[in-house]
Amino acid sequence: MKFEDAKKILGDTPYLNADEGWELYDHIIKTRSANCLELGHAHGVSTIYIAAALDEIGQGHLDTVDLLSAIDREPNLETLLEASNLGHIVSIHREKNSYNWFLKKQIQNQTKQDQCQPCYDFCFFDGAKNWTIDGFAFFLVDKLLRPDAWILFDDMTWSYGKVKGREASDGVTVRSLSDEEINEPHIELIFHSLVMQHPSYSNFCIQDNWWGWAQKNNNGTRTLNVSSKQGASSAPE
Repeated sequence: MKFEDAKKILGDTPYLNADEGWELYDHIIKTRSANCLELGHAHGVSTIYIAAALDEIGQGHLDTVDLLSAIDREPNLETLLEASNLGHIVSIHREKNSYNWFLKKQIQNQTKQDQCQPCYDFCFFDGAKNWTIDGFAFFLVDKLLRPDAWILFDDMTWSYGKVKGREASDGVTVRSLSDEEINEPHIELIFHSLVMQHPSYSNFCIQDNWWGWAQKNNNGTRTLNVSSKQGASSAPE
């Protein structure tokens, strides 16, 4: 499916804008990342852009995971998949607590003779935005990522301090957090303290101060690149 066709179907559905949708779509097209994983889909906008790219390259599948409550969104992912006719490319998984339980099951399914066999070429993190949940999820996802696979974190500079009038966010009760936990961006912390320090990752890029890219490739550059859509470079290929 062409990008513009997906864009028309999605309209103004939150929360991913069309520029970000293009970055996802273009990355899948250029890298031909056939087997994809998405952690957190909300309404499903990013899901549609990824699935549209897979449809365009004529191969691949997307596993997308969110909380059970995501089905109550209007529109929900099921509605968007029906409108786009991309349902055959996407498997929806919803968990009561977090996507870490799905990852646990995938690791079990992929384990042969006590070794987890990697199965994904790309993972998009856009879920809890929480140190405990996503920090652990990164290490679980690492077991499932193939060599040279890309990982992308959304919401790099988001913090619980930016949540006004909500008692919980993605299953995490805000009042249970310390002031430090409330005010520090958890995804940025995960990216710098876990991903960039992991010996198997390189080709780091922070895009628009909001997205964090890394590749599972210990032969790449370990220098952090900072880019913007207006700059010379965009999403890594």
